[in-house]
Amino acid sequence: MKKVLHITNWYPNNWNDLEAIFIKEQFKLFSEVTFSHLIHIQVRTGTKLLEYKYFKYSNSEEGYYLLTKIKSHKIIELLTTFLLWWVLFKVNYKKYDLIHFHIAYPLLTYYHLWKKIVKIPIIMLEHWSAYHFNFYMPKNSKKLNSIKRIFKQNIPLITVSKALLDDIEIFSGNKIDKSYIIPNVIDKKYYYYLDKKTKHKTVTFFALNNWRNIKNPFPMLEGFVKLASSNIEFNLVIGGYGELMEDMKKFVVKYKLEDSVRFFSKMNKQEIANQLHISDAFVFSSIYETFSVVCAESLCCGVPIIGSDISAISEYANTSSYLRLKNNNADEWKNSLKYFIDNKEKYNNKLIAQKINLYLSSDTIKKNYKKIIYENT
Repeated sequence: MKKVLHITNWYPNNWNDLEAIFIKEQFKLFSEVTFSHLIHIQVRTGTKLLEYKYFKYSNSEEGYYLLTKIKSHKIIELLTTFLLWWVLFKVNYKKYDLIHFHIAYPLLTYYHLWKKIVKIPIIMLEHWSAYHFNFYMPKNSKKLNSIKRIFKQNIPLITVSKALLDDIEIFSGNKIDKSYIIPNVIDKKYYYYLDKKTKHKTVTFFALNNWRNIKNPFPMLEGFVKLASSNIEFNLVIGGYGELMEDMKKFVVKYKLEDSVRFFSKMNKQEIANQLHISDAFVFSSIYETFSVVCAESLCCGVPIIGSDISAISEYANTSSYLRLKNNNADEWKNSLKYFIDNKEKYNNKLIAQKINLYLSSDTIKKNYKKIIYENT
């Protein structure tokens, strides 16, 4: 069995136990086909000039952190590289067959300078939507050069969707010679089809997210306002957290939707699964997604999805499970929601779950990951 050292810049941690939980799920599955150890390396915002923190999360998961009040992205890149190098030697990276980096930037910012020193091969896996938006910077920004350079070093790249691979190649201006697609891992212990014994007359919609600008919830909420104005009954459950959550609650009060909309804060896996099992559809209005774990979780429960027309989601969902909105505005939301309410019996929940489970088969993911490891060691 090959020995793989996983290094990630995002991971559940003592500050945020939900941060990039999808990487934790991947690591758990990958560990079944390799001897794996994971290191979370992160430079975080702190109150002091520099502070070091270490946490051991399990026998195979550790976290190394530098906390700083410095904001300069260049300093953050350098501190990340310093911490990375210190950890590599501390854990004796030479005993591994391969280093697997999750999230390239800023971990691999200076790989072009040290790649000849580290003699063992590396691969990287990406989830980040920022490539699609050019990191929200002008295309000629010099700040982007250090990120683009990472993808010109002939490092084998795994992405969670073809859409994300295309984004990275467009962003970097470079064709990736060795690329692979491995979807996110869904925890089938929680997310599975459960036959609904009781049929409720009022349709229940469910939305869950880290509510920030890219998740774009207000066109969707405006659609529900229009639905209510047409005297069409519905239940909407909104879970999650984020910078827009309070504004969303105020919106619901302003438009007098309190009788139809309920809010929950952070929800664990069991709570999310329980809600999916009693929901008729999952709704989202994101501007962009590289995969959308929660949409895949919904489909695994046999719950169809309604939302923005996003290519990464179309890689695993089709017209029998995914009601797409081309314009993602209030009128289209109202019409799509009404269409679903009138036609929800047309959606075969059991078949939806069966199809997505074929695509997200744990055995297939493990087989493909093992193949990637052996191809690159």
